[in-house]
Amino acid sequence: MKTINKYIKNSLLILSANSLWLSGFYSGETMAASAVSQASIPVGPVAGSQAAKWRDHWLLVSEKSGLTLVDNELKQLVPGQFEYLDTWGDIALTYDMQVDQVQGIKLDINNMQRLALLPKRQIQIDWLCLQPRAADNNLYAWIGNEEGQAEQWLLMSNQQWQPQLLRSLSVAMGALTCTVDSNTEQLYVVENQHGVWQYPAAPNSPAEGKLVLQQNDNAFTDISQFGGKVLLSDSTGQIFNLSGKRLFTPKLDHDEVESFAIDGSQVTYLVDADKRYYQAQWAFSPEPKSLQDVIAEIPTQVESAIADRAGDTMDDPAIWVHPTNPSQSRILGTNKRWGLLSFDMQGQQVQQLAAGRVNNVDIRQRVKLGGQYRDIAVASNRDRNSLSIFEIDAQGHLTQLVEQATKLTDIYGLCLYQPDEGSLYAFANDKSGVISQLALTWDKHHLKAEQVQQFKVPTQPEGCVADDQTQRLFVGEENAGIWLFDLSGSQPQGEMILAAGGPLVADIEGLDIYHQTHNHSYLVVSSQGNDSYVLYDAQPPFDFVGRFRIGVNGQQGHDGSAETDGLAVTSSAVGAGVWSEGMLVVQDGRNRLPDEHQNFKWVPWRMVQQQLALPSKP
Repeated sequence: MKTINKYIKNSLLILSANSLWLSGFYSGETMAASAVSQASIPVGPVAGSQAAKWRDHWLLVSEKSGLTLVDNELKQLVPGQFEYLDTWGDIALTYDMQVDQVQGIKLDINNMQRLALLPKRQIQIDWLCLQPRAADNNLYAWIGNEEGQAEQWLLMSNQQWQPQLLRSLSVAMGALTCTVDSNTEQLYVVENQHGVWQYPAAPNSPAEGKLVLQQNDNAFTDISQFGGKVLLSDSTGQIFNLSGKRLFTPKLDHDEVESFAIDGSQVTYLVDADKRYYQAQWAFSPEPKSLQDVIAEIPTQVESAIADRAGDTMDDPAIWVHPTNPSQSRILGTNKRWGLLSFDMQGQQVQQLAAGRVNNVDIRQRVKLGGQYRDIAVASNRDRNSLSIFEIDAQGHLTQLVEQATKLTDIYGLCLYQPDEGSLYAFANDKSGVISQLALTWDKHHLKAEQVQQFKVPTQPEGCVADDQTQRLFVGEENAGIWLFDLSGSQPQGEMILAAGGPLVADIEGLDIYHQTHNHSYLVVSSQGNDSYVLYDAQPPFDFVGRFRIGVNGQQGHDGSAETDGLAVTSSAVGAGVWSEGMLVVQDGRNRLPDEHQNFKWVPWRMVQQQLALPSKP
């Protein structure tokens, strides 16, 4: 290194026009300075790939010289054969060609640290980019290849480097390079035939994409960011915004630009013809980008065992609270392909009942039926437009009772209602909007269901919850909003109390009530359209309280939840410590970390309280 540094110092050339400089760095070789325009000059090592800014310095990677820092002299930070580069904070991500693995580096000018390599992949690595997230303070990365194969990785959680495969994603064939707009959580991929593609990049977002900038026989070769703006470069080094408007044209002697990076006063290019870096001055001052509303995330604390098959299988949960040992409580969940499942508080499946295509399930405990107190679960059964009924013993074991018919023709959602200790009703709704109220009475060794009245909402409902204390029924009309029915009278009249819009994004799915005190409750709603959960006061005027998402827990290897159908809450203790004030359990429509079949996720209610600054349960 002493010989190299001596050469670097001797080869430093100060250019007066723009205070630009030229230096050469070959691994063990010398480089003769060539005449270049003052607008663009060669810098750094040969056999380069990508540049990135770290603090006040440029970092460059090379197949010969590893990771190099550009200052008044070039400094080799980490030796190796590196290709591709992105940085965030004091973390750099590159590809180690010697071992064919993605390498993280903790950047410290005095103590560079190679972090644990990502496991060797089955796909070739042709590009990579980092994705910091404000919602969970985790660091993610995307890696991919020209065959259209991509992977999203969780790299850091709670400041700990712990690489875990989150999911795989198919992107456009011919994908060349990527960047992530962390403000909007969108992945942008440049593809060699048609232009620029956009993909949702949040950990639990759908696997979908769209072409946002079309250019046949695409000439864009790289994509980058500065000041919150996504920018593109073509093979001549011209820079464009995401609308295709040209912003800058450098003076380059070559027209084979492969990559570029910007820091606000300079652009650093890598030219494919000689695999060398060039710099040009450009005072780019983008307009401030408006910040997106960040929905805070609560990390998943427990996740259930997964469904036994792929596709849309799990739907709706319910919580059974153990009468004497809260930690032995059970979570029921519908597998809408074939039956009802039961899980312990650690998420392990403990029972399965092949009842048919049950969709929604609800529970009432200590209902006096047939002269004794019973715990009852009821589910809507789409095989026969019926009610599947289960009795739950003191240890949480379910026994199926006689199935009961309904008058519905396309049964869907369901919830229970217990106005007093000896009365039990089911509200079952139909895709047509019809809601049937059925009285459940004990008849010898089973429950008998008999319709007592019907009412209606305009279009398809599903989620519903009855507040036994206030004798109110809340019904989610999926695409429209939430209806309220007063059950205290003989003919319930419905009114729309919360229309879809603002924080409540259709589809409106699961509904439940958390009873904070006897006089104060929260209505909890699955806002499926933006993968969030919304709280309202459950008393008029039903004010908005707050919203949140359930997110990644890297330490435990749990992903968050998305595309949630059903949910359930309880204010009863389901364990000690954080579980003493109850819990929230939700269906996860896109189970990841890594890609798996659907399951359920749950969190202690205390974490919801802390996130939304709610008062503790007295």
